[in-house]
Amino acid sequence: MRLCCLTLFILGALSSQAQVPGFLGKRFTVFLDANPSPAIFAQSTSNKLMVDLEGETHAATTNQFAFNTRPQVTVEYQFFKRHSIGLSYNRLSFGTTRGYYRSEPVEGQEYSYEYDSDVVRGDAFGVHLKFYYSTTVAPIGYYQTLSVYYSRVNTFDDKKSSTRQFRDDFKYPTVTMQLGRQSMPLKNLLVRAGFEMGWTFVPSNFLTENNGDWSAQEFSGYKVHQGLMGYYFFNLTLGVGYVLF
Repeated sequence: MRLCCLTLFILGALSSQAQVPGFLGKRFTVFLDANPSPAIFAQSTSNKLMVDLEGETHAATTNQFAFNTRPQVTVEYQFFKRHSIGLSYNRLSFGTTRGYYRSEPVEGQEYSYEYDSDVVRGDAFGVHLKFYYSTTVAPIGYYQTLSVYYSRVNTFDDKKSSTRQFRDDFKYPTVTMQLGRQSMPLKNLLVRAGFEMGWTFVPSNFLTENNGDWSAQEFSGYKVHQGLMGYYFFNLTLGVGYVLF
């Protein structure tokens, strides 16, 4: 009798550990995120900044409500009780400044810069690992996400232009960490909010060199590097999701 009871206890414990993870056994979730970013380190597509960084960015104006967005579609698979893996696709868009030589001579120097605003556009693919660390059943509760993105962008005259300013695209990886909370106001419907911080592995010339020594092409390229780093540096996370199956 004791052996039977012990056997039933062990089988019950094993079966409880073997329960399918996810919400009611559903593992796949799709998310739509906006990822707004304050236009501090990367000017907006309307050539605006939240603060005037001593004129270094040459944005046309400042606006305390200037934001960039990074629309994102994400598919996640919960492979354990508190762990998910996911793939994402992002559309990238932010403002930048293009420098070029003035045609007329300037007294005391060989050339001088004029500035024009461009739009940086492109896309990015990402993969991430998510950890849930609250006592609520995942995917509800607090979470932390570690992500790697691969971005591909180029500059254009405006939002609708299809003519690339650079022959080759700018292609760089980015590593981010996201903290946030997911809730379920309706069955299978998720709402999440949090923030994300990241580092883009672009050349550091814009941090270590004087832009007065750059050529016009270097100026335009390094401004894209600066904008891309600022674009990922800090983002809010606002999104909705749906538990599929």
